[in-house]
Amino acid sequence: MTDTTPKRSVGIVTIATGKYYPEFMPTLVSSIEQFFDLEHQIVTVYCFTDQPATISGVVHFPVTHQAWPFSTLLRYHLIKEQWQALSQHDFLLYMDADMQVLRSIPKTIFEHPLIAVKHPGYLNIQGPFELDRQDSTYVAPPLRKNYFQGCFWGGERVAFEQLICSLKAKVEADLLLGQIPIWHDESYLNAYLAMHPCFALSAEFAWPAATPPKDRNPYILHLEKPHQEIRQMQGRGTSGEKILEGLSPTEALVMYQELYLIAHQKCQRLEARLMNHHGIWTRMREWLAYYKNKN
Repeated sequence: MTDTTPKRSVGIVTIATGKYYPEFMPTLVSSIEQFFDLEHQIVTVYCFTDQPATISGVVHFPVTHQAWPFSTLLRYHLIKEQWQALSQHDFLLYMDADMQVLRSIPKTIFEHPLIAVKHPGYLNIQGPFELDRQDSTYVAPPLRKNYFQGCFWGGERVAFEQLICSLKAKVEADLLLGQIPIWHDESYLNAYLAMHPCFALSAEFAWPAATPPKDRNPYILHLEKPHQEIRQMQGRGTSGEKILEGLSPTEALVMYQELYLIAHQKCQRLEARLMNHHGIWTRMREWLAYYKNKN
């Protein structure tokens, strides 16, 4: 008997600028073609890139490469700009370019309004939710349940658009105030999903390639990448001698950006240590503040 059920249309969105495109896109696309259910789904891959479009079957959106973290922070803006093309699909899925599908993806994950993958680094401990109560991405203690990784998430067309529009507006408002959350786009995503129903996918949908799976059977690997090289920060540090000699306005701006990133990463490490070593007291203070503000 012929199956007359209409095929679900799935749009997969990724961003691959600079070295990400030649380094990771061929593997991502070939693994999607191999392990997504193309018999019952119409799958289209969309890639935002500044590189020549060399992979057939992929819809390429030209963009200008931006220095990290803005290349990842502004992903919601990029998706919204191309919403007319993307909105034709029943389901939209965002995947990082540095991923490789290893086995068949269950069709059931596309039956939920919103989905996201649990961060494999925080399965048995609390994830790094934004703790600053003044920040727009702050998540109150009762809502800190699943911490999701920003590499694999999506939803049905309406729910996905609502998420994109909401987070785009939040990012814009924060940038106008000169603010940026602790984990950039991932902080925005977790703040939103903490307030909306979301089906939590197991960490096997984004298992880190550097971590032996042991008793796990990953659906998708999150591949290793040399962050400094790929992000085009060559690990050269800053030049104290050049600072003392004087910098042009352009050089000063570049130097400031590098120093900012160093300081921001230091803050991330510090917050992680505080949560690990003083977690009980930190959570107690937050719960007290939560109930105080609630009343």
